[in-house]
Amino acid sequence: MIRMTRMTRMTCLPRDPRSAHPRALTLVEILAVVGIIALLMAILLPALRVARANADWASSQNNLRQIHTLMQAYTTDNRGTVLPSQFDHRNVKFKGAARSAVPEPPPIGLPLMGTWADILWATNSLGSVQMPDAEDGTPNPYDYRYDSPDRYVYQDSPSFSSNFLRSTVGMERPFVNTEGSISEATPYGPGAPLLEFGHPGYFAANDFFDGQLGIYYSSGQIKRPSESVYLVDSRAGEIIDPIADPWKASDPLLGQVDFRYPGETCLFLCLDGHVQTEAKWADIEELQGQWWSSASPPADPIGRGLRITNLNRSDNPGP
Repeated sequence: MIRMTRMTRMTCLPRDPRSAHPRALTLVEILAVVGIIALLMAILLPALRVARANADWASSQNNLRQIHTLMQAYTTDNRGTVLPSQFDHRNVKFKGAARSAVPEPPPIGLPLMGTWADILWATNSLGSVQMPDAEDGTPNPYDYRYDSPDRYVYQDSPSFSSNFLRSTVGMERPFVNTEGSISEATPYGPGAPLLEFGHPGYFAANDFFDGQLGIYYSSGQIKRPSESVYLVDSRAGEIIDPIADPWKASDPLLGQVDFRYPGETCLFLCLDGHVQTEAKWADIEELQGQWWSSASPPADPIGRGLRITNLNRSDNPGP
């Protein structure tokens, strides 16, 4: 009985009021937690940026491989012809669908004149992108069914991204002409203007394959397809303009190649379908060797093993 009484008394003892509420964090403890979080963010954010950049690099490679698949289909359907870098179909008998004048002329450039991207977009029915109505409510009949989406699409529809004919990485240094006036991306102008800042980066075709004059190359004429460049990352537009020295990567005004991937690298698509990553170079001779660029005795006959000019020659081609 005595024991029960003692136990009853013990259970009835009042609780310590300090134990009813948890202890609050002190200012020092809060600052310590914030400091640890900031330290973890400082460690993780650069790693996340690198991971994102590598993912974009891999995604752009995949885009180039998809382009090559469509290029092969074009070559098969056109008796072995290599996809031209640009074309002028205004005076040919069978004009094709690319950059068609029906139902409305294209917003940029002339009808029936375009690039490799327009051909692939039109012949493979990659989509229809309806432009918004005019300010007065008039419907815009142009729907980009036969024309690869250009800056007007990306300006009016910033979320538009279903175009693997462009790079995954956006343009951060468009090719602004020296006069500072508004221009258009090649081949419709001297280079991409500041209006295209942030738009998906261009893949530009080697203008060795320019078909505007009716000169087309067959795949059998290309002697070394595994070394022959077709596409490269560009800050200027859909072709590498042969004017001036567009392959001079060290020149911020003339060089049209864009080094937009980790380590200041760019991607090349060669005619055999492989994608190659290259760091910056000084000039075109560093890429393809002096033997392939000039008739003078070569100091560097090989370069980096890529070829841009004279792709139909197997001997020393000369200038």
